[in-house]
Amino acid sequence: MSRVAKQSGRPLLNHRQQQHHLRGDDRERITSARRAAEALFTPKRQPDEPSVSDPVPSVEQPARKPRVLAILSPAPVRNQEVAAPVNPEPRTTRQIPRSHHARIRTWVNYGMTIPQVAEVYGVAVGVIERILRRA
Repeated sequence: MSRVAKQSGRPLLNHRQQQHHLRGDDRERITSARRAAEALFTPKRQPDEPSVSDPVPSVEQPARKPRVLAILSPAPVRNQEVAAPVNPEPRTTRQIPRSHHARIRTWVNYGMTIPQVAEVYGVAVGVIERILRRA
């Protein structure tokens, strides 16, 4: 007798006996699974009496009032004059590195205006125009 047979207390089955034994278990499992599946799809019976938690609406009980959430009015808009930020440093003519000149030309070719490019670099419009003339 093998060690497995000694531990389980059952004799080892040959190949045919194992197949027959497993088929029997499979049939039982298949049958129980089929019953469970059929139980899922069977129509449920309606209770004869209404439950206590779901009383029938009577004439005495008014219909439920719908919940309506109050709309909050928007906060009043205050018209305050906002002072434009004062830039204490005057626009100084900075030097734009030569490596940026191609970028500036590309920006202008793709639709940026000269004043917009001047604003990005913080320089006067004349500086950008000079760079574009050199090209």
